[in-house]
Amino acid sequence: MKARLPRLMGLFAFGVWFAATAVAEPSSQVAWTVETVQMLDNADPAAGKAVAEREDCVRCHGINGVADNINQPNIAGLGTAYLYKQLRDYQDGSREHRRMNRYVRDLNEQELVDLAAWYASQPGPEPRASQVKSAVADELVRRGDGQRLIPACAACHGAAGEGNWIGVPALAGQNVEYFIETMLAYQSGDRANDVYRVMRYISAALSEEEVIELAEYYADLAAYPASD
Repeated sequence: MKARLPRLMGLFAFGVWFAATAVAEPSSQVAWTVETVQMLDNADPAAGKAVAEREDCVRCHGINGVADNINQPNIAGLGTAYLYKQLRDYQDGSREHRRMNRYVRDLNEQELVDLAAWYASQPGPEPRASQVKSAVADELVRRGDGQRLIPACAACHGAAGEGNWIGVPALAGQNVEYFIETMLAYQSGDRANDVYRVMRYISAALSEEEVIELAEYYADLAAYPASD
């Protein structure tokens, strides 16, 4: 019985946390209705490329979504649904970024969908050459940390960092500096468009060293397969 107590306490704590977040303000206005999914399925990447060229997205995101600046995200291959959600969140203010809020403000729904589809259709970034090995990061990715209620990163982001179709981005090949800045933004609450506060909770439980090692770990993963 004593051996089971920590596990039961952990489950109780998780239940309290989940109940509290479930009644919090919505972190996004995007609803995954049948109509939304059909709209994404019928997106036109070629039209999205035209939007990207018109809006000069290459300035920050590089050619075809692989950024030249390590502080900018690689968005190539991230998945139509994830990218669409982020664009919508920028547009309605659920995710704050002065430049992105301004750039997407006047795009219509079809342009947002097509733009997301264009970047999702592009091959993901290549891994770095360093191939740094981290036992700490490997443990967090594969197993998580039950004592701190941290689930395995792979449970949502995939064993290869490939992400999944709805709402979870690929992490393989992501720029180290952008990864770290994003996790710190979740920790501080500056970024708050994660559903049910999941990433804000997880990032708050991680140390600075762990965040850095996870950033290095994912930057070294091979290019991921298309995630949608």
